Amino acid sequence: MQLTYPKAPSNGVQTLRPALQAALQTRGFGINRQFASAAPGKISLSEAYRGYSLSLEDVSQGKGLQAAKIGDWHYLVFADGVTIADAQLADVHGQVEFSSLNHGNMAAATVDALKLAEQSPQLQGKTVELRVLFVPALHVVAIWLHADSEDVLIPIEPTPNELATTQLYSEAALLAQLKPAADQTRQRFTADTTGLLGS
Repeated sequence: MQLTYPKAPSNGVQTLRPALQAALQTRGFGINRQFASAAPGKISLSEAYRGYSLSLEDVSQGKGLQAAKIGDWHYLVFADGVTIADAQLADVHGQVEFSSLNHGNMAAATVDALKLAEQSPQLQGKTVELRVLFVPALHVVAIWLHADSEDVLIPIEPTPNELATTQLYSEAALLAQLKPAADQTRQRFTADTTGLLGS
């Protein structure tokens, strides 16, 4: 399996560097131990890839990945070859700006999903673009391996286990698995008269 990436912002790495250095100096609450102990000189970044999102309505109405809205740029942050964070840049009025730094399990789960994909006979010899898909209303995150002929999705943390396990899904299979939960959540929103749900 060969990974390809979209054309990244030319100043993406320069934009991220000060934010990463500031985070390393802070070593604050919520930063994982590997990140907190990383030496600035040992930090490296992956190629940039894009995040996409599907709304609750998209999933409930059976819309496919073509309805996904493009989002932030994502970079995996490594220290001594170990994944320690997921850094994000947002497009703001044609410029990229630092958006967030995720110290949770998402970065390591992304690497694990890519290892799973590499071992899959289904993807042997194929070229795919790395993407990440979010369905925020259902807390679903999936690695999206996009090719012209097919799309393969691998749910990762923090996706709830009852919605999807970490394995390779076709677009149709994953969206069919998510649809009942999307329908149920939509009904709850529709039935809510307090106006507090989703706020």
